[in-house]
Amino acid sequence: MTHPSQLPKLPGMFFRSLFTVARNDQAEASATQVCNEFNAPALSQAQVGRYKDAFDGFVSDVPLTLMYCLAQRVHLAQMLDEAFPWPAPGLVHVSNELELHAPITLGEEFYIRATIDLPARGPKVSPRRLRPVFTVEFWQHDSKVVTCVSQYQVMPKQGPKSSKPREQKVSVAPGEDWQQLKHWQLDTTAGRSYARLSGDFNPIHLHPLLSRWFGFEKPIIHGMYMAGRAQAELERAHQKPVQRIDVTFKRPVPLPADIALWQKPSADNTAGDYQICGAEDHLQRLEGSFTLQSE
Repeated sequence: MTHPSQLPKLPGMFFRSLFTVARNDQAEASATQVCNEFNAPALSQAQVGRYKDAFDGFVSDVPLTLMYCLAQRVHLAQMLDEAFPWPAPGLVHVSNELELHAPITLGEEFYIRATIDLPARGPKVSPRRLRPVFTVEFWQHDSKVVTCVSQYQVMPKQGPKSSKPREQKVSVAPGEDWQQLKHWQLDTTAGRSYARLSGDFNPIHLHPLLSRWFGFEKPIIHGMYMAGRAQAELERAHQKPVQRIDVTFKRPVPLPADIALWQKPSADNTAGDYQICGAEDHLQRLEGSFTLQSE
């Protein structure tokens, strides 16, 4: 019988993650699964309050997207294990789903069941197929309260690219069945501000010199920053908590950014779809769906 380990603290894990950049596993390996169990500290009212203050609009007692911050801490702990073959810095979050199963009790610690589905890898495997899937289950009082499923893309480490101009893409605004909820302007400090709030100090979000090393000409805002803002605005619009929310990150949002949130609610207003697009070019940056809590 295994015993859960205490979930490590972020500062120490972040420092250790820097040493994983030396990983360069090209060995052929079959798909496999890694399983871990952790005990994690309780959420406090102060933590929840800081998160809500950063994303004005939440109706939820504990926003689902806040739980990703703790789930990502689990992800990093698993990435530091020798069983994980790739560098932790530079991994790009490509999709996420969060679902609330039971109310979260503040002041009560979590028992966590975590798995990684590692894809097959080797010299002949396309880099696009290197997408590990992390599933984190949060438990309190022998009840599962939240499930978080996250998929990442493994990015090859590379030096800065030559700055060749790219063709400017232009799309069209969402159709008549879509409603614009919010328009945001983000400055270049947004990534660092959210890093301090969430603990996610992935270099691609922090500074051009760091982001270029991983293939991005400018720092990109955290995907879950955008998902958090989307959940807050959806709850504000419907005046109901979100029970389930998923998101697929279609394109990065380089900073600074001018973006808009759109929604397409269901006929009975219990669920819907949403997307975030460029406010001027209308290029879709992320899309997802949501379900509201029933009465």
